[in-house]
Order: sequence, then C-alpha cells, then structure tokens
Amino acid sequence: MKADNVDKVEQTVYILDGITLLPHYTLPCFVTPGFTNDTPMKLWTVNELLDAGAVKSSAFLWPRGLLAQASHRGWSA
Repeated sequence: MKADNVDKVEQTVYILDGITLLPHYTLPCFVTPGFTNDTPMKLWTVNELLDAGAVKSSAFLWPRGLLAQASHRGWSA
C-alpha cells in the first residue's frame, strides 16, 4: 500500500487570519480553501497576501501544474 504523502512535494503556502491559502493549480496566485455559489473563491497575488499581513509557510501538497513550470515563466512563490 502506498503512503499518502509519497507523491506530495513541499510547496509555499500563506497563512492569513488562521486560514491557509494554497497555490492555484494553474494560475500564478493563491486561493482560499473551498467555495460555494454564495462564497466565491478569491484569488490572491503574493503581494496582496503580504500587504494583508499573511505569513509565508510551507506544506506538503500534490504537485501543481504551474509550479512545475514556474522557472520557465519567471514566477515564484
């Protein structure tokens, strides 16, 4: 049986008011977890997060498509 964290890689996340924002799977931004029709997903840039007082951290997540290509686009978390 495969361990749950075998395919996960350490990635940058930001913590804002106790909420962990994760890198978007394809866009160069971070997102709030979960959304509904009444509560749409908010997209945050790194600068917006830092201006709002977010703290940079890390977490082990499944690979994001964009982050695998980040060096080719000049984007970094």
